This record gives sequence, C-alpha cells and structure tokens, in this order.
Amino acid sequence: VANLPLVSSAYDMVSSAYTCTKESHPYVRSVCDAAEKGMRTLTAAAASGAQPLLTRLEPQISTANEFACKGLDKLEEKLPILQQPPQKVV
Repeated sequence: VANLPLVSSAYDMVSSAYTCTKESHPYVRSVCDAAEKGMRTLTAAAASGAQPLLTRLEPQISTANEFACKGLDKLEEKLPILQQPPQKVV
C-alpha cells in the first residue's frame, strides 16, 4: 500500500509538515522527541514479546497476507487512479 503514489505522496506531505513543525517550535519538538522515544521503547518491547506468538501464527499470517495482496491487486485493477501521480489526480 505504501508504494501507491497517492499514499506515498500523502505520507511525504505529513512527514514534511511534522518535521517543519518540530523545527519551528521548540516546545513541540521536546514533546515530539519524548513521544518518539517512548514509541521506540514500546515498539521494541512489543516486538520481542510478540515474537513467539508471531512464530506460532506464521502460517495464518502468511495466508492473510496473500488475501490482502490479492485484494489490493483487485482494488488497483478497479481503481487505476491509485497508480497515477498525485499531480495528475489533482
């Protein structure tokens, strides 16, 4: 999904706005930095704790991934605009 031009463009815009806001406002930067550090810590803990479960559920996850990919392929077929560059869509 992230490779779709519209999704990628939207992500880039949000990321740019976030970075610009952090650089422009010192108080916002300190809050964002603390939130980012907390999220990194939580993500690392969740990933290590979930690994045994993910290993056990790997066949089901693989099947779900295949269905999701097929669904995305069908969506791209029905909505070719998703593959267009954002400038053309606008």
